[in-house]
Amino acid sequence: MQLAQHETAGCPIVFPAERDDPFTPPAAYRDGAPDGRPRKVTLAYGGEAWLVTRYRDIRALLSDDSLLSADGTREGFPAVPLSYRDPRPGVFVNMDSPEHTRLRRFLAHEFSAAAVEARRPAVREQVDRLLGAFIERGPGGDLVEGFADVLPRHVSANLFGVRGDDSDFVEQCSRARATHDGSAARRHASGQKMRRVLGDLVASKIDEPADDLLGRLVAGPVASGELEVEELVGMATLLLAASLEATSCLISLTTFALLRDPEQGALVRSDPARWIRPAVDETLRYWTIIQHGPIRAAKVDITIDGEVIRAGESVVLHLHSANWDSAVYPEPEVFDIRRVGAPHLSFGHGVHRCLGAGLGQLEACTAVEAIFTRLPDLRLAVPVEEVTFRETQDLLYGLRTLPVTW
Repeated sequence: MQLAQHETAGCPIVFPAERDDPFTPPAAYRDGAPDGRPRKVTLAYGGEAWLVTRYRDIRALLSDDSLLSADGTREGFPAVPLSYRDPRPGVFVNMDSPEHTRLRRFLAHEFSAAAVEARRPAVREQVDRLLGAFIERGPGGDLVEGFADVLPRHVSANLFGVRGDDSDFVEQCSRARATHDGSAARRHASGQKMRRVLGDLVASKIDEPADDLLGRLVAGPVASGELEVEELVGMATLLLAASLEATSCLISLTTFALLRDPEQGALVRSDPARWIRPAVDETLRYWTIIQHGPIRAAKVDITIDGEVIRAGESVVLHLHSANWDSAVYPEPEVFDIRRVGAPHLSFGHGVHRCLGAGLGQLEACTAVEAIFTRLPDLRLAVPVEEVTFRETQDLLYGLRTLPVTW
């Protein structure tokens, strides 16, 4: 659907706004308030919300769990297609403590730094195999469809013990739910399909114990009665949906950024061990990946520079704008892997910081390093302006296609 571009008397900015440039946050967010204070916006899907864009404000709000609510059933929660008014067992991203803390702790060990590092050999094996297959089909191809989309599906399938024939189906369900302009009926149906697939998978772990993430949770908190089966299915659905497209976007955007800027690409080629991680981090700052959030409802009255956000009002925290805050990042419009300073907010901050951030970074770093090591002559197969980006309506921002050759 085409987002509304109308203005209202009090809220001239419509959220989400169209991008005027695929490389920058929407100009409406950057230019709406020169001093960067929170301002009211009209939600394209109904109602109003406070839009917060400054780095310092967003970090402070996410640091204090008593200020904002992630509970989609709460009064005042923003009306957007991917928010839910009905409780969803296990989907802790849309919960406040104590339920959020209770569910998240069951996964803390699985996504600890040590656990992620232990998965490095398996991720490397998948990268080498899948990139090798992509290279064999060349020279040339769409790096998104041929590799970036494929890798996280296989890594997630291995993590959860998903059968190969199911992993494609689950990814399709995930794609359907990540688009803002899909009908509510389609999003609901695709979500139900994903839950059925993962529900069957969890049931198989109950019948036949397995040493994978789901199997360990079945043998541990489910067996002890600390975790309901329905909650585990919801947690698995959340983790799978969050991991597939975000990692693909990160791989393809990092590769594109380095091909678009030969100087930056040369740094990576000269010393991948030193520059791959900074390149991935700068991609996360520069493009953020998450387009439209997080979204929250105020628990209490909050005053920021004289603007009062009342308890119960909707709040949108625009991470991409925060990552382009010139008070924090000099020349934010410049993609520079040598940049030092404050950490980006692309994974959020505080108690809701992305649980799978470490694994996603591992996949992206391993993939991009292999791409630039095994394909030293890699280059874009089309002019930069012909590379296609995702639309404003998509929850995640990335590339539709990345035609390359070597």
